[in-house]
Amino acid sequence: MIDMRRYLTSLALLIVVSAASPLSSGKVQLTFFRVSEDPGGMVVSWQTDAEEEVREYELQRMTRFTNDRFIKVESFQPHGVDKAYTFKDTQIFKTSTEQVDYQLEVVYSNGLRELLAREQVNYTSTAIRRTWGSIKAMFQ
Repeated sequence: MIDMRRYLTSLALLIVVSAASPLSSGKVQLTFFRVSEDPGGMVVSWQTDAEEEVREYELQRMTRFTNDRFIKVESFQPHGVDKAYTFKDTQIFKTSTEQVDYQLEVVYSNGLRELLAREQVNYTSTAIRRTWGSIKAMFQ
């Protein structure tokens, strides 16, 4: 039979040790995370105030063509604080979707991940712009 007092003491010790150890060994503080429309693509940019124990950043995108799941678009190695990271997504305008979600995850050196930011953007695809431009040209 299990000694209940020893079991409870071990359980309490395990809880205290677990509470004292953080879930991630790293720390990231974002200064900003922006998604903006640019001719020929969407520009995603961010900057950090703190980068500790960072292995990489992973930029992910979700559209209706990805079955409402985020897919990895690009990985970035940390390059230090106070320097902006920028990515131009030129693939997004090749689809006829009108909404895109971007999210940024950090992967720490211990393998744990943390969601840092998420932003949803609505836009008009190139195909619709081209069609509208053709229609306008017919009546000029």
